[in-house]
Amino acid sequence: MAPKHRVVQHFTHNHPLMETNIARDFICDGCETYGSDKTYRCETCDYDLHEYCATCPFTLQNFTHPQHELSLFRQKQSTRQNERVCDICNESVEGLFYRCKLCEFDVHPLCTQLPQHVRHVLHPAHHLEFRLGGASTCMVCHGSCQSWRFRCELCKFDIHTECILAESPSSLASGSSTGRRIFRVLKNVTVGVVCNIIASPITEFLK
Repeated sequence: MAPKHRVVQHFTHNHPLMETNIARDFICDGCETYGSDKTYRCETCDYDLHEYCATCPFTLQNFTHPQHELSLFRQKQSTRQNERVCDICNESVEGLFYRCKLCEFDVHPLCTQLPQHVRHVLHPAHHLEFRLGGASTCMVCHGSCQSWRFRCELCKFDIHTECILAESPSSLASGSSTGRRIFRVLKNVTVGVVCNIIASPITEFLK
């Protein structure tokens, strides 16, 4: 018997969306960011949602903004000339996003799923915490860190979010956008299926 596929009725689309694995990249019609493989899809309309965008809650408590609850919003096409930027990855926010109105804190749904702590092969002595920080240098690509990064505060050791799956500049995917590299982090680190363990969720080391 073929496995059953989960179906959701999402408020962003008129038709039911079926859990599907597709062997291609796509742009999520919810948050307008890159995705690949698993999607919730309306085949008739060629409409795709990330798995998380299809199932994420309307309100959320998240370590990236612990002082207030975040609420799910949808930025309509007609209002997108007032460009918003995700406070985590600094990429543009279109479609679905979480927001703290009080602090004007905006974040992509997927960016709320980044792990709070990881271990990395370049810094095995201590875990790295995902946090906001001042200007420093990424120890993988040697570029400037200006915003959120994975950091060992004790050693002042920083790695860009999008570089966390690499161990040297040459191992970064050439020509890939920040959004694609961050999606790769979400797909690999958070579920703990990195093939050559460069970075892993800290929970794996606490078992």
